[in-house]
Amino acid sequence: MKPLREADGSALIEIVVALAIFVAVSLGLTSSTINAKRTSDGSRHAAEATTLAFDKLEQMRTEAPTSADFTSGSHTDAVSHMDATGAAGGIFTRTWSVTTNVSGLSPSVTTGTVGRVDMRVSWPTQSGTASVTLVSYYKLS
Repeated sequence: MKPLREADGSALIEIVVALAIFVAVSLGLTSSTINAKRTSDGSRHAAEATTLAFDKLEQMRTEAPTSADFTSGSHTDAVSHMDATGAAGGIFTRTWSVTTNVSGLSPSVTTGTVGRVDMRVSWPTQSGTASVTLVSYYKLS
């Protein structure tokens, strides 16, 4: 063992190297945690959006085909920004388009007997906008 007055600073070098390794590992874990949070939020928003789209389609199934919700063209929900329960004040926007002149279905149907609803729920993300679209068909009369 060396006397204290002959120490060459190796302990200080070991501490600096250990700190550098600790910082590198900490930065890696922080990045992984942030990415996991982003992925988790995206999955949760997609699930909530799917539920909102499905809820509106289920509501429309109880309506008559002559309801205003089934008129041809694009529609926007009365609540412009809704939360996961459909109440005002959230990040989701629900829109749908109705097509009453559907063709190309298999098995073949007579044109004018079946309508199509494309239900879309969208929400903002850091890289733009994400959305979920569900498609449903209904009998016109």
